[in-house]
Amino acid sequence: MTVMAHSRESRISGGVSSLALAVAVAGWLGLAASPAEATEGGTSQYIGGSAQFYGAGIPPFPGTYILSQTNFYAANRLNDGNGNKIPIDFSLKTYSNTFRLLHVSDIKLAGADVWGQLVLPVVHGDLSIMGRGDTQTSIADVTGTAGLVWHMDGHSLVVGLDIAAPTGRYKKENMFNIGANHWAIQPVLGYKYFDPQGLDLSLVPRVVFNTKNTATDYTSGNELYIDYAVGWNFGPTKVGLVGYAYQQLTDDKGRGVGSDGNKGKAFAIGPSLTYSFSPGLHVSGSWQRDLVAEHRTQGNNLWFNVGFKL
Repeated sequence: MTVMAHSRESRISGGVSSLALAVAVAGWLGLAASPAEATEGGTSQYIGGSAQFYGAGIPPFPGTYILSQTNFYAANRLNDGNGNKIPIDFSLKTYSNTFRLLHVSDIKLAGADVWGQLVLPVVHGDLSIMGRGDTQTSIADVTGTAGLVWHMDGHSLVVGLDIAAPTGRYKKENMFNIGANHWAIQPVLGYKYFDPQGLDLSLVPRVVFNTKNTATDYTSGNELYIDYAVGWNFGPTKVGLVGYAYQQLTDDKGRGVGSDGNKGKAFAIGPSLTYSFSPGLHVSGSWQRDLVAEHRTQGNNLWFNVGFKL
């Protein structure tokens, strides 16, 4: 199964579509010369680290699969472009559940299995800045995926194209928004090695091409995410490390963009534990800590996942 796609719960584990208030407060206090957030509001339509051991893990058998991912994200730190904390009272907490419906067809193309995916996230979030706050709950931006997967003696190679649509709730005047109010095209590659009694490894790079938010006339820069997971299978139990690296590739374009283009950077890592009751039913969880965060919030992600075959 895969988590190759997803609307980042629009950082969606933190769907903050406007941290403009934080920027303004920091400016008034002389603490920041340019906006703190990378991309508009420091958000993305893909959530780094969501792949975990599912990255590039398309099942080798035709059928329909469901992955339910429950996520809690918490941050009380908003960083500038050097990774330093902006000294303001800031708190962000988001709770989400993402349903991923994956179908592996019996169609072959160039020796690969044809597959597709629909990703539906539901998010609740609370944002507080300097005593002012906003709370929102809604469906977030939905993502659809089409792809190919080649299976070769424990190795899997995946190519896919994700398209994230602006389906989440968005209002320009909100402090906090679930949706990003723009489209995102995301070509994805993925490699996975799986030994049921040994090494489990996956690496999934993706590029996110963002379109303009027409409500604000702001275009977030293009982004690179690399999700990774490395672990070991002990029978039905897997232990390992998971996380992601992030680099914004191009400058933001729009009002308030700083001299560095608001380019963000991030790196997160943490432990993961999986138990498989059968090949068609498993549960897993992980904790991921943001060790690096520039022009972004810095916090912690908790994940609980349940996957099964229909």
